[in-house]
Amino acid sequence: MKKFIVTLLSLILLAFFVSCGGGKTVKEDSEKSSQKQTVQNRGQETGYATIFDNDTALARDRALDDAKAKLVRKILGETVSGTSIMEDYELVANIVEAKSYGLVKNIKIIKQWQEGTEYFVTIEGTVEPSVVEDAIEDALNRYGRPKFMVLIKETFNGKENMPGFTETEMLIQEIMGNSGFQFVDAAMTQELMKREKAKMQKAVTGNVSEDVQDLLLDDAGAEVIIIGTAETKAQGEETLKRAGATEMKSRSAIIRIKAIDVYTGDILASTSKQAPGLHIEDETASKKAIENALKQILGKTDENGKFKAADFMKTIVNKFVKAANAREIKVLIAGLDANELRNFRDQVSNRIRGVSQVIEKGRVGKAARLEVIFAGKTNDFEQELTAKASNMGFEIDVKSSRPNKLEIVAKKIK
Repeated sequence: MKKFIVTLLSLILLAFFVSCGGGKTVKEDSEKSSQKQTVQNRGQETGYATIFDNDTALARDRALDDAKAKLVRKILGETVSGTSIMEDYELVANIVEAKSYGLVKNIKIIKQWQEGTEYFVTIEGTVEPSVVEDAIEDALNRYGRPKFMVLIKETFNGKENMPGFTETEMLIQEIMGNSGFQFVDAAMTQELMKREKAKMQKAVTGNVSEDVQDLLLDDAGAEVIIIGTAETKAQGEETLKRAGATEMKSRSAIIRIKAIDVYTGDILASTSKQAPGLHIEDETASKKAIENALKQILGKTDENGKFKAADFMKTIVNKFVKAANAREIKVLIAGLDANELRNFRDQVSNRIRGVSQVIEKGRVGKAARLEVIFAGKTNDFEQELTAKASNMGFEIDVKSSRPNKLEIVAKKIK
């Protein structure tokens, strides 16, 4: 009996030591894997910037931004998970970098130095692909979801319906609205079709002239218009009769549409789809046919209740957010003489994140016209401008702010 107890205790102790050893091995393996992942996502890069107006602090900040941007691309390009999201990152890169999303963690400055008019900074940092993915998703949601206006000419069972009053428009807004897209209110669209008939007819044909652009952006807030035609007609009556479904009505819908960026007038996407619809009533069969065609064009909700966009919508979002990386903002500025205006232009070019170019476009009376190429929206630029105005040496008074233009009065601080 004593021998049995000793043997049993020995086995228990052996199992305990094995389990402890095994647990230690698992823990060590987990730590090694985590360390390996951290090392894999960590690296060094050097950024540089030109010293503007003898401001080395500004040049240092810009060189640091440049180094961080390079490091993000480097780490994404070297890791498997990073490579898979690189394409999406390139879509929003300028916006993400301009808005300082904080993609590089645990930054350590290795060295910094000046060579002539250039300032250099070498950093070491960690880039987690999951953090980059979150930034991409946020940027796409903020800058890749424009406000839409829908203008479809429709022939519904032989009856012609003018844009602003069609079944197709309502179904487009219902399908896209359920997935979070915003639209100009149908009542406003109908009002504009009556009040601004000439301009709206231009919009219906895809002619986004400057007066149409001002109307759609400033009055309606529409950033993308979806235009085109929809037609429903009877089909397959004999087939239904042979199948014994004599009470059913079969209709076919063909939809041809395109999406236009109101800021630029560029076509973002275009497509044409045809689909059938079946119901006991003519009108409902036609609606079902239109809805089925639109699901092919726009997308539909899957079995988990999540909206899955079709290629047409994906293309719109991708191209619109890509355009937002270099959006043209018209600035009308009064209060500055020629030398002060030149200094203002240089200050904006060098001190405001996201600005890639400032172009003089002549004068309107005593005011000067500028075109600012900016990564983001006009209100982003306005906030940056007003926040940094005093550091730039100017007092700024924003008189009017529209989706693609600013009217400001500036005064040079003596």
